Amino acid sequence: MERTVLCLMVIFLGTVAHKSSLQGPDRFLIRMRQLIDIVDQLNNYVNYLDPESLPAPEDVKRHCEQSAFSCFQKVQLKSANAGDNEKIINVLTKQLLRKLPPTNAGRRQTQRPTCPSCDSYEKKPPKEFLERLKSLIQKMIHQHLS
Repeated sequence: MERTVLCLMVIFLGTVAHKSSLQGPDRFLIRMRQLIDIVDQLNNYVNYLDPESLPAPEDVKRHCEQSAFSCFQKVQLKSANAGDNEKIINVLTKQLLRKLPPTNAGRRQTQRPTCPSCDSYEKKPPKEFLERLKSLIQKMIHQHLS
């Protein structure tokens, strides 16, 4: 009788522990959703950005998303004029530079695929640059969930 109760308790506790680990917050998804919000906020200030063309990855190959995202992070979005908008733009661009949390796919990958260099991407105006960044983030979210 004691063994049966003990076995049932172990099974119950194992099930509860497993469910709680699955329901924990997914740091990667939280960060990616924050990035989409940041890009949307930057889109509100696109008219105040320096009109310089920026390298904007498009049609990124599978397993090259992290590399393309780092290319977006290397670009310096600049304000066209000083003032309150410049401060807001600087704060938002600094938030884009924060490192992404690790993913299970990144841990499993043993060999790195050859991805295009940042310089090889076509340069686009800030509005299209932000649209492509948002598209890449959405693609990364979709792949993370599938």
